[in-house]
Amino acid sequence: MGMEDTILQLSNVDECDRIYAAEDIGLAGAPEGAAPLFGQLLNEPSQAVREAIFAALARLPNDSVLQGAVQLLSHDDPGIRNQALELLQSRGNSVVPELRHLLAAPGSDLRKFAVDVLSRIETPESEELLAIAIADRDVNVVITALENIRHCHSRALRQEVLRHALSGGHPMLVLAALDALGRVGDAECYRQVRERFPRLKAMPSIYLEPALRLVGMNGENGDLVELQSFLASCEPKLRAAVLDALRNILARAGAAELPDAWWQGLLATLPETTSAAERYQTLALLGHFGQRKQVVEVLIAFLQSPVKVDRLGAIEALGQSRCESACCAMRSRLKMEADPEVRQALEDAFCGNGQ
Repeated sequence: MGMEDTILQLSNVDECDRIYAAEDIGLAGAPEGAAPLFGQLLNEPSQAVREAIFAALARLPNDSVLQGAVQLLSHDDPGIRNQALELLQSRGNSVVPELRHLLAAPGSDLRKFAVDVLSRIETPESEELLAIAIADRDVNVVITALENIRHCHSRALRQEVLRHALSGGHPMLVLAALDALGRVGDAECYRQVRERFPRLKAMPSIYLEPALRLVGMNGENGDLVELQSFLASCEPKLRAAVLDALRNILARAGAAELPDAWWQGLLATLPETTSAAERYQTLALLGHFGQRKQVVEVLIAFLQSPVKVDRLGAIEALGQSRCESACCAMRSRLKMEADPEVRQALEDAFCGNGQ
């Protein structure tokens, strides 16, 4: 059967014949089949046939499918729109010219779809195109662009993200900008955000989680005291984010300049911590103070906990200590420990200490 006859079979009343026709066009890689495939797709009632059509289109050359796929982004059926997005995504960098046109389209939905496609491909032009989207007049397009920033080498783009974070505009826009800064912000961005929001306790609660990520990424030793105070009074759902920020700052800046009251306050929170995950984080933080006898004694006691994550947290913390009593306690625990994951953590801790 020639290609003309195969194309005619796309409109056959038999569903199987339509599937076979789509498959044959795809296997042949016939660009002249693109327009008939798109035409059939618009009126095709069968999901199985639609799947076969998209599979066939995926095999055809770029210049025969890109414009048709872009037009499908305006289709009423969300399933077809999603498959069109996937088809465009599969073309990688070759779809960039179409995305440029879409970002200038009059419909905000199409501009948003362009950002969705952009977020799924790797291209050297991603930052340039995201900058266009972040300057869009529609807030939803801007939010989508901010949500899809994964890295940033351009100072201009970073400053535009910062501008939205400081704008005091639509709350969801500010939230998305702060969240983006938690991924791509630098020390100068952090300084300006803290000038805008000098106290975490006074910050609108909707912004706190991304703000805490930003603190963890760029904060300094001086922020640790505020974070500890905030930990004692914040909503329970924020405690994990605060502990994570503390962990990131301590890993980067160290704990040498902290007063004893700081780690004593951290110890005091342990009995009040009911979440196993939070106890793990708190115990791991105490590892930065493993030279204090009181801290080591508490950590050794947690090695005997019936709760697995307690033991894991204590092991991570004690693994940072050079104290002989810590090494003896872990060696003793290893002899009686039955859980393979905990045993592995103990062995890793010994290796980390050079034992």
